This record gives sequence, C-alpha cells and structure tokens, in this order.
Amino acid sequence: MLTTLLSLLLYFVSIIFYSQKQLTLTLWPTLTLTSIIELPFIQRFEYITVSWWTIVIIPNMVIPLWAASRGVKRLFNVQQKYPLWGMSIIILLVNIFFYDIDSLYILNKIINPYSVCYIVIYLPLLFVFISIKKSRNRL
Repeated sequence: MLTTLLSLLLYFVSIIFYSQKQLTLTLWPTLTLTSIIELPFIQRFEYITVSWWTIVIIPNMVIPLWAASRGVKRLFNVQQKYPLWGMSIIILLVNIFFYDIDSLYILNKIINPYSVCYIVIYLPLLFVFISIKKSRNRL
C-alpha cells in the first residue's frame, strides 16, 4: 500500500511540475525532479533519492520472485531456496548485461509482446499441473 501511495504521489507531483512534452523527453523524471533540491550538508541529493527509491522497488521484485519460486517448489517438489537462488542469479545476470538505456529499450521491445502471453498461459498451466499432482496424490 505504501508503494502504491508513494507512486501515486510521485505521479501527481510529476504532472504538476512537468509539462506533457517535458515528461516524454526527460529520461529519468524522478531524479531530475529531485536534483533541484539543494542542502548545505549534502552536494548530491540524487544519492539519497536512489537509495530511498530502492525501498519502493524491492517489494515489487521480491514478492513475484517468492511467488514464482513457491510455484516451482509445489510443481517439482524441490526446496524453495534452489529455484529462488536460480531466479535471483538470472535476474542479476540480466541486470549486468543490460546496463545502458539503449539495450534496456531493445530488451523491453523483445519481452513486452511475450510477457502478457506468458502470464496468461503460465498461470492456467500451473493450475492444471498442480491439480493433476493433487489428484495423483489422492489416489
């Protein structure tokens, strides 16, 4: 709830601060927005902003990662820590190899068409596999 409220507040502040054209042209509007803050004891307020923003990002990454590893645990009957470690390493490698904005844009263009299909197909298939597994265990 805190993440949603914080994102909503940032959305409203960004709409008030920037024009529509500025929002489309600005690469990192949140960082640009906080760069106007000047404090006498800190030269770059962006460091605080990036550190603070991780508090917003981490729950959005951890909860789906936990859910995916839990699904693999239930599907293949393995300990949850192994798929969790594997998925975490894959995420880390993807972040290492795609470090600039152009490569992220290309990756986003490749993944976006398939991500909705993946979610729409993966969840029903997971339900079917788990239902089959439960019915086998009952017999």
